[in-house]
Amino acid sequence: MNTQSASLFDRLSLEQAAHLQRTFFSEQVAQWCRLAGVERWPDEVPEPLIAGLFSCLLGMELPGPGTMYLKQRLDYMQPARLGEPLMASVTITQLRPDKSLVDLDTLCTGATGQIICRGQALVLFRR
Repeated sequence: MNTQSASLFDRLSLEQAAHLQRTFFSEQVAQWCRLAGVERWPDEVPEPLIAGLFSCLLGMELPGPGTMYLKQRLDYMQPARLGEPLMASVTITQLRPDKSLVDLDTLCTGATGQIICRGQALVLFRR
C-alpha cells in the first residue's frame, strides 16, 4: 500500500455512514424523462433517480471525491411515490486499502421507514 492510499483510508472506518434526504416531484421526473427520452412519465419515482442518490453520496460524501464505481447491485422492494421524502444511506462494510477498495451497503427508505431498495456498492477510492 502506498502512503497516499494509507492517508486517504485513515479517515474511513467500518460502519461509517452517510445519508441524503431527497423528495422528487412530478416536474423533476418530467425533466428526467425528457432527458432520458422516456415518452410516458411514470406515476412514481424512476429507479435511476433513486440510484442517483447513491452516486451523489459516494462521490460527494463517503468515501467522497475521487470515488469511482466498480460495481453496484440494488434490489427494489417497492416503488417510491412522488412527493415522498426518501432517505438514501451508504455504510462502509469493508475497507481494502491495499487495493484502494471500499465495500458499502446501500439503503433507501420512504417516509414511513419502508424499504424502497437495498443493495451493495464496490468503489475504488483514489484522489
